[in-house]
Amino acid sequence: MKITPVEITNKDFKRTMRGYSTDEVDEFLDEIVEDFEALYRENASLRDKIESFNEKLEHYASLEKTLQSTLVLAQNTADATKNQAEKEAEHILENAHAKAQGIIENSNKENERIKREYEKYRMEFMNFKMRVLNFMESQMSSFTSSSDEIERGTLGTRSLQVSGLNQMSDIKGEETDEEIIKLDDYLDDELEIKG
Repeated sequence: MKITPVEITNKDFKRTMRGYSTDEVDEFLDEIVEDFEALYRENASLRDKIESFNEKLEHYASLEKTLQSTLVLAQNTADATKNQAEKEAEHILENAHAKAQGIIENSNKENERIKREYEKYRMEFMNFKMRVLNFMESQMSSFTSSSDEIERGTLGTRSLQVSGLNQMSDIKGEETDEEIIKLDDYLDDELEIKG
């Protein structure tokens, strides 16, 4: 049972003949009441403070739990994000490598195609060059031969002999129709060969 300052103040003692001096007891009780009242108020104030501190402590404990779970969640999120970023980076690198490999292969194929095409055109050019040189040599030879015949005064004699005509009949103007046809055919053939 707790005693309050009011109970101490209101306490009455029985009076006996040989008891303590009531004035002294009352005076002492008054002092005790004052001290007890001060202690009682201080105790109540301390209890309020303890209760307030306990509430704050609970609040901080709750806050700590929240912070810890937030930190754990943030760490898990960071780890998941890091793992996802690493996977994406790996995937991007693999794709880039595959694309680069494809580009290199296509470039090598294109390079080979261009080399083959270049070689084909080079060979065609060499063939064309040889034909032109042969044609030019043939023309130069024909020109030189004709030039020599002009200088000797025998131009056309060889051609007439090959065609079966003779120079004398051509000069006299006595060629037959058959000889004229042979001469036309021969000249056509010569022009076709040189052309």
